[in-house]
Amino acid sequence: MEKEIRTNFHTHTFRCGHAVGDIEDYVKEAVLLGFKDLGISDHIFLPDIKHPQMRGDYSLLEEYIDTFLKVKRKYSSLINLYLGFESEYMSRFESYYQSLFNKYNFDYLILGQHFLYDEKGKVNRYFTDERINDIDGIRRYKDDLIAGMKKGYFLYVCHPDLFISYVDNIDDDIKAVFEEIIDCSISLDIPLELNLGGLNFNSFYSVIRGTYSYPNHLFWKRVGEKKAKVVVGFDAHRPDELKVHPEWFLKRFISAHNLNIVDPKDVLFLKKNKKEA
Repeated sequence: MEKEIRTNFHTHTFRCGHAVGDIEDYVKEAVLLGFKDLGISDHIFLPDIKHPQMRGDYSLLEEYIDTFLKVKRKYSSLINLYLGFESEYMSRFESYYQSLFNKYNFDYLILGQHFLYDEKGKVNRYFTDERINDIDGIRRYKDDLIAGMKKGYFLYVCHPDLFISYVDNIDDDIKAVFEEIIDCSISLDIPLELNLGGLNFNSFYSVIRGTYSYPNHLFWKRVGEKKAKVVVGFDAHRPDELKVHPEWFLKRFISAHNLNIVDPKDVLFLKKNKKEA
């Protein structure tokens, strides 16, 4: 890594119920740290789905947009701001996601697969602490993640190695999931996110389960070997999380796995140019 990472497109606000700070708080911190580009991407508000402490209510959509636009105007001379959401993929959300681009001129969506929602809005999980090594749930996660990647809505894939938090043995079945996700990333030219938020959980998982959470060394070793594109995401849930991850860690991790780092701003511009062509 030749220079410090000063772009982040994975940023949450208090609206999701498990983060602290509003848009301007993150922007102020980013400006102080010398960021030139910042994307705001709270967990997406979903019509007819209530999921407190995970995502804000759908009624917050207009206020989220209005707040962003006010802050963007206020800081336009200091930093470039982009509006987005971290979003699950399910086929029935497709028209809603398209409306965000058409009606509200959103800049981007990033694919963060966490949960399934049934037709009544009930939350279902791919894997839980009670279902460690659930290969069926892990494969369902992988299949849905890949289905979302293929739709073209998403700028990049958030924490693709999230599922490793729920295994205590990285066997051939788990490695096969690695390969499918990485190969799809390459074939579709959609980057994978080296998510720094997982550093908060790594010591827990390594002690209790014997495997590291995300970023997982074995996963990213394969990403580097296959030369897939990688973006760095801070996954900030507090303004100060834009600075808490030491540069030495990033430099060593990226160098150790020979990762092909790209700037999410450049990925966004390339995607927009392809769409307009």
